Amino acid sequence: MVTLLLALSCSTSAPTTSTPPQMDPLSALTRISLDIRGVRPTTDEIAQIEADPTALDALTDTYLHDPRFPGRIRDMWSEVYLTRTESYQIYAYQYGLTDQATFEQSIGDEPLQIMSYIADNDLPYTDLVTGDWTMANETLGAIWPLDYPDGATGWQQAHYTDGRPAAGVLATNSMWWRYTSTASNSNRKRANAVSRILLCNDYLVRPIEFDRNVNLLDSAAVADALKTNPTCLNCHSSLDPLASYFFGFWWYDYTNPGEASYYFPDREELYRDYTGVDRGYYGQPGYSLSDLGEQIAADSRFPMCATKQAAELLYRRPLTVDDEARLVTHRDDFVSGGLTVRSLLKSVLKDPAYLSGSTDATGYVPKKMLTADQLASSVEDLTGFTWTYSNYDMLRTDTYGFRTLAGGADGYNVTATATSPNATLVLVQERLAEAASAYVIASDPSRLFTIDFTETPDTNKAAMVAQIQLLHRRVLSHEVTADGDEVNGALALWSSVYAVEGTTQGAWTAVLSALLRDPDFLYY
Repeated sequence: MVTLLLALSCSTSAPTTSTPPQMDPLSALTRISLDIRGVRPTTDEIAQIEADPTALDALTDTYLHDPRFPGRIRDMWSEVYLTRTESYQIYAYQYGLTDQATFEQSIGDEPLQIMSYIADNDLPYTDLVTGDWTMANETLGAIWPLDYPDGATGWQQAHYTDGRPAAGVLATNSMWWRYTSTASNSNRKRANAVSRILLCNDYLVRPIEFDRNVNLLDSAAVADALKTNPTCLNCHSSLDPLASYFFGFWWYDYTNPGEASYYFPDREELYRDYTGVDRGYYGQPGYSLSDLGEQIAADSRFPMCATKQAAELLYRRPLTVDDEARLVTHRDDFVSGGLTVRSLLKSVLKDPAYLSGSTDATGYVPKKMLTADQLASSVEDLTGFTWTYSNYDMLRTDTYGFRTLAGGADGYNVTATATSPNATLVLVQERLAEAASAYVIASDPSRLFTIDFTETPDTNKAAMVAQIQLLHRRVLSHEVTADGDEVNGALALWSSVYAVEGTTQGAWTAVLSALLRDPDFLYY
């Protein structure tokens, strides 16, 4: 292992002295539930927090062990790994498979499944780069050299059988199908992906002053500049040794599944022909991907990077210098908690900055907008409706779906989820609300309704009012009074639609659709 590059208590910055206004307990519960489970709190949970505001910590612990927690880990960190894409160069039919949607989803989720398995099983975060296992489902088990059990289904631990080193996500096909390389690039793209994802050091955002005297049309001149030019050496002195670790994944034909499915130990030394730069990690030599995994695991930037990612994903805003002191606190909690993802997230969830939804002050967290993933999961939880077409999830894909139109990221052209609405997102939300409302009332109204759809304002207004209050509580996590504007407005909408359609189901569909389109549903 290498010596730690940074001391774990290196920061001397003073913490922010002001404490932001805190969210009320119900708003805090809603935020934590949506972030950790992807759904709004239940009516029972709302009643619990209203009766005892101090129950927030206990409910947070419950959410962190909820069955939906691993899925949220995958959804959040998909924005970091960017492997959930539909731009792979190999297709399902080349393996004799017909389900392209499941093929793409399975490939994109391999590294994210490793991440969520580590999180859900409280394994040390270092397993992410040192584990001798991967995660696979029946699709990956059928196409790649894995010991996935015959006849098994679902995601479970598996091992590659082609002699690749043990290096966690660094040794997965999904990573290097997503981050390919040309001959001239010589794995530098892959090296930067590792540096960006695991160390939060993106070479592509470094400011450089390019030497215009280098002839970019002369390959020999370029190769010499990478080794001798001070401007080039600023990046390449550390990037190129890192790139040399990945030649076992050097595929001459990225479109050939018979080649791109395998690791080639006999190609590990090809770096000698392409760059001539020995394998190394910031001055420390290494010989295999396993060495690289151990070097990253021993680097103090590794846990700090995870801390920054967790904070940024939960704050839903870029980090600033005002966040430095709190990041050190979260990093220390992460380390003292055995490098478990739960210990890291719990630290951030208790942060006054995270719970400061009522302020726009610098360094805090204002109201956040649902991501496309959260929009899909929260609507499904409320109504049971999933928007699919030909096995494509319309809010999680782009070839047939609306992921980027709904503010999501496609992994290539859009690499970060939207934090404010635009016209296409509002249109997607409108169509989703209409379809989900009609679906739940037609197929499973008991999920949200306690009435039997015979009531009208003339026959049983009290039941109508109680139903509207329940919908606000469940859909918007709000309490509204029986004689408030929210109830009166919903009754007026109900009556207007009923006068046109003549059915109580149609009128209630309109009311529920309006709530699912409400800005308070989109923001939390």
